[in-house]
Amino acid sequence: MAELKPRQRKFAPRSRTGCLTCRTRRKRCEPDSARPDCSNCKRLNLTCEWQAQRKVVVVGQSSESSSPSPESQAPGQLQPSIDPWDALPGDATSERKHLLQYYVEAFVPSVSVATTPTSFYTSLYMPWAFQSEGMLDAILAITSAQLARRSMDQNRAQNLRAVSTRHERKCYAFIQNRVSQTGVPIADTYQVAAVILILVGLEALNGVKTTRWMSQIQCVQRILNTLTPEQHLVDCWEVDSLRRHFTYHFVSASLMARVSGSPSFSSSAEQELSPLLSPTTMPLTVDPLMGISYQLCNLTSRIQYLSSSNPTYLASFNAIEQGILNWTYESPFTLGIDLTIALDLVALAEAYRLAAFIQLYRTSPTHAALIPTCASRAMEFIVRIPTGSPAESSLLYPIFLVGAELEDDTARETCSKRLEDIQKRNRYENVAAAQKVLKEVWRPTLKGGKKRNWEDVLRELKWSFTLG
Repeated sequence: MAELKPRQRKFAPRSRTGCLTCRTRRKRCEPDSARPDCSNCKRLNLTCEWQAQRKVVVVGQSSESSSPSPESQAPGQLQPSIDPWDALPGDATSERKHLLQYYVEAFVPSVSVATTPTSFYTSLYMPWAFQSEGMLDAILAITSAQLARRSMDQNRAQNLRAVSTRHERKCYAFIQNRVSQTGVPIADTYQVAAVILILVGLEALNGVKTTRWMSQIQCVQRILNTLTPEQHLVDCWEVDSLRRHFTYHFVSASLMARVSGSPSFSSSAEQELSPLLSPTTMPLTVDPLMGISYQLCNLTSRIQYLSSSNPTYLASFNAIEQGILNWTYESPFTLGIDLTIALDLVALAEAYRLAAFIQLYRTSPTHAALIPTCASRAMEFIVRIPTGSPAESSLLYPIFLVGAELEDDTARETCSKRLEDIQKRNRYENVAAAQKVLKEVWRPTLKGGKKRNWEDVLRELKWSFTLG
């Protein structure tokens, strides 16, 4: 078999003279003759904003103010441009358009491991938002919640939190009107599942520490289990996207199920009998949340069903262990991804693999001695991903499991610092919750003691949160 060579990516210089929208998205701007709307913004229905002409202000030798104002900059210094997201439109229609633009250009990149044209966040959820009020409310709720956390203006932040709460309530009303008492949707099945999954992300963003997010995941699981073979065939792209989004959060749910006290997730006979790594009918793609680790995450979520009291425990354990060990991923270099991003996705995949081993070995006392080696090896892959890399947005699951098992103080400091960097980047409060749990896990080691079990810490705090 011929060796696959990475596809050469055509160089596209960043636009420095185009509209602010294209410059923010790092896309080549193609202005029409009828400026100010460029063809890119017209095609994507985005606000096409142009930067006002700036002036070079020459200031005299004396200055009455110790800190330079926009009118008293240093000689030859250009006034800095204003963050376009800080501008608050005055009417509801403009505010909605502003939030949708932020969703596409800022929110989605902040939670995606790579920017691809096949991302369900933009290629599926955005079109649905123009067809379904529930989808629109879900996107506006999570977008305004994140934007509130990056705003430096307290009044602006308070207003955005109110906007988020209002749209969140509308989401629950949308779901209630379309789901029966048994949890089966009676209308808009795909949109209902997508809205619930976005609400799970909103729970993570807001740092909610109850088990409501797990109930939401259970609801989506029931919805997906009701889909017919015809739906899988006819709507393969929609169903595959929903299953991917579900699987990403289901991994966290499988981890927290042992300590949450909530009802267990169902394990259908079809799931138990199906191949551990069944091939997908969809073409290879980089998942916006899991990168190239979708099949591994699907396998990892089955660890929750292992029980030492079950006669088939040993056989199931060995099957999952071999599945994790033998799992192979397609090369991201053939998908048109930048080389640096592709390398980060490989490191992320290996970190997920080792985290899966840790989660598995925690169910078996005879394998506990293997955990520290897995943790130290996983940290080697985690530190390969540079701070600020898009792959960093999905590091919380492996870094939490790994951090709780680290034996070295230096490695713990590296882990803690990395979590701080991630929280600053995406503003998600569940990252802060993970930091607090790990600090409690490590606290006894400061006095020469033994680190605590993170599950005991969560039970003591009565917390449950997603690592998505």
